[in-house]
Amino acid sequence: MKNQILVYFLIISTFFSCNTQQEELSEMHLFLQANYEFSNRTLNKNKGDYYRMIEDVPRKKIENLHELDVKFEMLISKIDSAIKHKESNLESIIAESDEILNEVPKMVNNRKDYLLPAFKQPITNSNDLTLKYIKNRLVIAMAYVFEYASRITYAVDGLYSVKVDDIITRKTESGIKLTLTSRHGQAIKENRHIIIDKIERNGVEEKVEYKLKDNYAIADVALDSLQTGIYKINGMLRFYHREGKFDIPFDKTITVE
Repeated sequence: MKNQILVYFLIISTFFSCNTQQEELSEMHLFLQANYEFSNRTLNKNKGDYYRMIEDVPRKKIENLHELDVKFEMLISKIDSAIKHKESNLESIIAESDEILNEVPKMVNNRKDYLLPAFKQPITNSNDLTLKYIKNRLVIAMAYVFEYASRITYAVDGLYSVKVDDIITRKTESGIKLTLTSRHGQAIKENRHIIIDKIERNGVEEKVEYKLKDNYAIADVALDSLQTGIYKINGMLRFYHREGKFDIPFDKTITVE
């Protein structure tokens, strides 16, 4: 869907680069209107996905996105009014459009695959055509923002804040259970793994048999047996996403008495 929008936008730019006759201008008006309606449907779908997601997982809410959306909606209304009433406030609209578009990179964490390519403002004597071009550029940009915001990509980009916060120990009939906790990581349930590289006791590496079991805290490490002492556990949290794997090392010390 994202690529389809971009193809349409490239076609728009190509139209503007041509010497247009009246018939071509009329076709361009119709094309821009149809493309805007298509892109706006995509935007509304992405918005719906985003707002449903943050109802379930409030921590995924992107700061200032709602305010940017309000500015976008107000500017679209202003553009529609300018087109309908033949108002000559093009410079003001271009300035407001640039202000919104300049906010977009921050909203998508500067991810190039969620940014519009840089295009020069088309040269045309038709204010209506320029206004419709601006509408299309805005709606496509916002569709990208909400697509980014509604997908797991946003959570992946924020993985820098994930870490193993603590290890809780509890004795069991067969040994001891270690529960790894993570305030930011426990909400990310998909494609999450834990790797234990080594376990040391009193500074010496131990060959301890253990089993891993996922839970909502991050993971349980069930050890068959464990002697008293100071244990150091070294490993990593591993998350997989569309760009590959993301490893977060951890090094924790616990005391078993």
